[in-house]
Amino acid sequence: MRTSSAITLIACAAFAYALPLAAEPRVEVLAQFIWEPVVNGFGGISALEVNKSGTSFTAVSDTGMIFEGNFIRDLDSTLSGAQLTSADALSFENGLFPTKKMDRDTEGLAISANGTRYISAESKSRLLTYDAGDRRAQISPLPHLDPQAPSNMGFEALAISEAGDLFAVAEGSSNIRTPYRIFKRSASGEWTPVFKLKRSGGFRPVGADFGPDGHLYVLSRAFNGLGFMTHIERILFENAHPVRQEYLFSSRFRQFDNLEGLSVWSPRPGELRLYAISDDNFSRAQRTQIVEFRVHD
Repeated sequence: MRTSSAITLIACAAFAYALPLAAEPRVEVLAQFIWEPVVNGFGGISALEVNKSGTSFTAVSDTGMIFEGNFIRDLDSTLSGAQLTSADALSFENGLFPTKKMDRDTEGLAISANGTRYISAESKSRLLTYDAGDRRAQISPLPHLDPQAPSNMGFEALAISEAGDLFAVAEGSSNIRTPYRIFKRSASGEWTPVFKLKRSGGFRPVGADFGPDGHLYVLSRAFNGLGFMTHIERILFENAHPVRQEYLFSSRFRQFDNLEGLSVWSPRPGELRLYAISDDNFSRAQRTQIVEFRVHD
């Protein structure tokens, strides 16, 4: 057996323990493509939000950039590409763009019905809020992390419900047996843990979004040094409160790149699409990939 083949088999075996015991995946891959617009500073995409019509989107990079674009579809409506329409640097404290990367490590994105943008920063943990049409950020705290959580594993996943409640999902926890916590922000700005997301092997939550069904969809990824795997779960809500989680999908080893951002869209009542985007880490070995899924219920 070739050494490279042996390494790949070991990698797949290492991931196997992380897969849940569940029925067949309830998410179908519809389309995927590599998005490579020619613009300075493009890359490192960590969050995605698709508009209600499913025609355009907003993405945020972990270098403090915000991008907007339109989807391109074939005549049969198959997603085939995207066109970049704008690329801008975010403003941070005092309307400035920090020179240090750690001060502009933006990871999560949620957009309210009135256009307010919420963006979570990780290395220097805080929440940036931009009112519709306003480029200046309002700064407020994110939840406190577990003291024993690994560094650089803060709040990469933000989501806002139909009622306008903001939720944040922690990427790190104190140890391999401790669930990830989902927090909800009150009207006064206080964060309260409302759900414990059970761990599934090496998967860590990195993206989240609410669907029109009122449930929270969570994207997690695992990495073993050789490649990535993707995991999608749904947190079921009853009377606006999370009650349980259910498995939807796990990818094959290296089926996708480093998917980090997740957005939910409904083309028609009763049908849900999920869109995920990858962080290429500004590496020549990786790409910015957009994947479209369909949820089967």
